[in-house]
Amino acid sequence: MVKLKFPWLLPALFLAGLAQAAAAAGKGFAYSLTGDPADAKASPQGGAVLEGGADDPGEAIRWLLRRADGGDIVVLRADEDEGAQEMLATLGKADSVETFSFNSMAPAYDPFILGKIDQADGIYFAGGDQAEYVKFWKHTPVQDAVNRAIKRGVPVGGISAGLAILGQFQFEALHDTVTSDEALKNPYALEVTLGKDFLEIPQLKGIIADSHFSQRGRLGRLLAFMARLVQDGWTGEAKGIGVDEETAVLVDGSGAAVVTGKNNAVFARLSRKPRVCRPGAPLTAGAFEVVTAAPGQRFNVKTWEGEGRSELVDVKKGVLTAR
Repeated sequence: MVKLKFPWLLPALFLAGLAQAAAAAGKGFAYSLTGDPADAKASPQGGAVLEGGADDPGEAIRWLLRRADGGDIVVLRADEDEGAQEMLATLGKADSVETFSFNSMAPAYDPFILGKIDQADGIYFAGGDQAEYVKFWKHTPVQDAVNRAIKRGVPVGGISAGLAILGQFQFEALHDTVTSDEALKNPYALEVTLGKDFLEIPQLKGIIADSHFSQRGRLGRLLAFMARLVQDGWTGEAKGIGVDEETAVLVDGSGAAVVTGKNNAVFARLSRKPRVCRPGAPLTAGAFEVVTAAPGQRFNVKTWEGEGRSELVDVKKGVLTAR
């Protein structure tokens, strides 16, 4: 269904939108529009919005829209919930918000979708199941188009599963989710499926991100993921960002970040190889540097320095121990 935010738009635009939505329905994806379907010709500024889940912090969305210069926003998802589209269209200035809901990999080759991503001034990944995002978009033209957009300075945001795919490294959840206890007990458990090099956001290089953080007790699994990254030689120094629900981390083009919303964000780093990180064995690793930042506090993800409560955390035989 096409929804026009601006009632003065020409009927021809409305009819064109209806035709596009109808065509999309026959190609394996759903399409909806709020606003003007024409290219806005805005001047976006790069940046990343990492939302932890549940409700969207209004300031995070307004920040994304400002970085997009009030232009055209493309929402990518794998279900037909239009909540993200409605929220983006009402919280700030946007020439248009267009949502593409995928149900398979096939639409990732559709010229209409790729053209819209190439014209986007902001891109937003909705919540859902990051395994579907990986299966539908990784190694496809959609991945290439999003990375082209990032290179030309388009800001990118994601909530929950959408956040999980933003870092250089990702928990892909290809075999369902995993709890902290399970990941610490066996970092190579079947459920610990890690990926890399999906999106190319320069500020998030070397980083893996996780959502619903304190609400679902995910510090342990984030540290286990980071230990795997170092153990497997993917990086010499692993960095992780965990974001609570109703909270976001806003990262500008220079890497300067601020926490906004109701709760906290965690910035963790592992600079040495774990002592025990192998299949079937509980993790032993340390020391993880963990900084917990409250709303309003700032952290630079390039220099890995900033405000917040700092502590060292060890993992001994699968158990977290704060120094």
